[in-house]
Amino acid sequence: MLHRAHLYFAENRPAIATATHYNSAGIYYEQDGPAVLTDWSDPYFFAAAVRSKLELFSFREADLRNHKESEWPSYLASRISSIREFKRSYICVTLRGLNEAELFYDACAQPQGEDDIALHVTINRYGSDDEFGRKLITLFDRCSAWPGCYSMKYVRLDSWRRRFEIHPPER
Repeated sequence: MLHRAHLYFAENRPAIATATHYNSAGIYYEQDGPAVLTDWSDPYFFAAAVRSKLELFSFREADLRNHKESEWPSYLASRISSIREFKRSYICVTLRGLNEAELFYDACAQPQGEDDIALHVTINRYGSDDEFGRKLITLFDRCSAWPGCYSMKYVRLDSWRRRFEIHPPER
């Protein structure tokens, strides 16, 4: 069983880090008690919280047929009024070990609105907390800057140079 955790990022909202359980049916599901990280701009402290959630990964038998989506631990921790708004606001990053030795983790996220595209970054398990956190935050930044997540307004500077400005979508 490879360690796995879920991270949720949103613009101007706290990040959420949650450990996962694994059951005999091969399903990974979130543990109760996710960490709500109000200031996740500092990679060092952010990485420490994520590493602690990875260490909490465990095998636990559970019958998930009776679980409701409204009982989703990360959704409840976000304090957002609806699941639909939570899914629209947050980008989920799945962090998992790459092999049995777990020398490296794979962090994977899909830009919102993209079903066929996923962005990945490989993180050294024994790397510095600054590098660990910086790569995760950069992955979120790249997903949130994806054209499907934000509207891009074209601005022509001169005949040979072009620049894109990223504007948040109007809601």
